[in-house]
Amino acid sequence: MTSRHSDSLVLVWQVAGIEARHLLCSEIEPHHLFLGLCKVVDVEIPDLVSKALPNRNDVLEECLREIRRLRNVFKVSGIDAKILRRRLRTSYGKDSLEAIEAGPLHRSERARKVFLIAERFGDLTNFVVFPIHLLHAVLSVDDTKRDSAMAGLGVDKEALVRHAKAEMFNGDNVDAVRRAAQKTKLN
Repeated sequence: MTSRHSDSLVLVWQVAGIEARHLLCSEIEPHHLFLGLCKVVDVEIPDLVSKALPNRNDVLEECLREIRRLRNVFKVSGIDAKILRRRLRTSYGKDSLEAIEAGPLHRSERARKVFLIAERFGDLTNFVVFPIHLLHAVLSVDDTKRDSAMAGLGVDKEALVRHAKAEMFNGDNVDAVRRAAQKTKLN
């Protein structure tokens, strides 16, 4: 059985695409995914879920629940997502001076690898990939600009990783967490 992407994960992915466009990037990179995760905790989720959706209530319920989990991780980690997001945008700057064409942006090879890591975590927890899995996966890849921006704000990255892992697994199956973390490290 393979993981499926939750509606809340797709929402984060869409926001990451907006972040990529904002930074004039032609592909969604891992740092755009992180920016998307930082952004969704500050937006009105009901405004982002179409009222025409036949299963809107179910989608909305899931999105609200899963974004609440992200907010909780940021809160217990002492992170103001808005300030972090702004610092990250400054750190990454604009990648291009050319306008990005309309249409969907695709994930870069590194972003696809991050999704694979998130999917492995999703496989350990019900075969559904949620934003919390993506957060943990994004933090598992090397990114000196992200880490420098976080350190400049006094953010303890290791504490954020621990809190994300605790939320992801709710304290269950610690051995599975360790095995998954060993398997998913990117070189």
